[in-house]
Amino acid sequence: LGALAQVCEPETKVIVIGHLNDIILYRELMNAGVSDYIVAPLNNLQFIEAIANLYSDPEANPVGRVIAFAGAKGGVGSSTIAHNIGWYISKTFDVDTVITDLDLAFGTAGLNFNNDGIQGIAEALAAAERIDQVLIDRLLTKCSEKLSLLLAPGSVEKEVSVETDTLQNILDLVRASVPYVIADVPNVWMPWSKQTLMQADEVVITATPELASLRNTKNLIDFLKQARKNDGPPKLVMNQVGMPKRPEVPVAKFAEAVGVKPSIVIKHDAQVFGTANSNGQMIFEVAAKSEAASNLVSLAQLLTGRQPSVKQSKLSLPFLSKLQDLRKK
Repeated sequence: LGALAQVCEPETKVIVIGHLNDIILYRELMNAGVSDYIVAPLNNLQFIEAIANLYSDPEANPVGRVIAFAGAKGGVGSSTIAHNIGWYISKTFDVDTVITDLDLAFGTAGLNFNNDGIQGIAEALAAAERIDQVLIDRLLTKCSEKLSLLLAPGSVEKEVSVETDTLQNILDLVRASVPYVIADVPNVWMPWSKQTLMQADEVVITATPELASLRNTKNLIDFLKQARKNDGPPKLVMNQVGMPKRPEVPVAKFAEAVGVKPSIVIKHDAQVFGTANSNGQMIFEVAAKSEAASNLVSLAQLLTGRQPSVKQSKLSLPFLSKLQDLRKK
């Protein structure tokens, strides 16, 4: 350590890894200026965590989580599920949430929320050299008190180039200001969509019980397991299950083939989903007590690790009042 100190800057941080678990050794190393001592063996995540802890700032604002939603193929309902989850998180947990529509030509966030706002994501991508938090805030479309949208143009008249680094910078700026970012990733395989899925905190794959969907789901899951070795497998949503007159792969066999059990299974319900899409509303607004809404609640809780706060009912107030009186006595 003495020789190392001769060639290192004073602010250099040093981690020592050893096999001796001894408090006296630990204190000696700390007194010598070592930042941390870790007893071997340790895995990759432990090593990364040790380094991250050296540079963490307790007073820094927490970084939000990016939840990426992708469909195994077009038309499986990934965007609808993403938008409903974002709406539910903002409404039920009362936290700021941003839904980012990355389907530039055919995005449906504006339609699903009945909101014709600024084409924020396109303008942000075009302003790569001057993108900052102020510009992001200006390009967000307010949907409710806690929910904002970064809308796509939804038009084929103008081509928008998507640079991987620029998009990642945009998502990083958004997540720096809100706890949850919903990334609605279209069914395209490009460097930027691939990177978005790889860098997200959680990935949700929506699939329908069909052969093409099964093949694509397995390919996506296999890729993400390999690319995100230190993360859990993506969440799988089986959607539109039980559609009349359509031959389907049984959900159990689908799950066995792709190697991931579905987090939720949503049955085909043309009435509920059709009404919501036509009215520009969420499933929770159209049919809050439906099975589909219940499944979406479960998914939102799984992704966030949160439970709705239980408000005190009026029936409980007399009991609490008597308890407070007894305490005073």
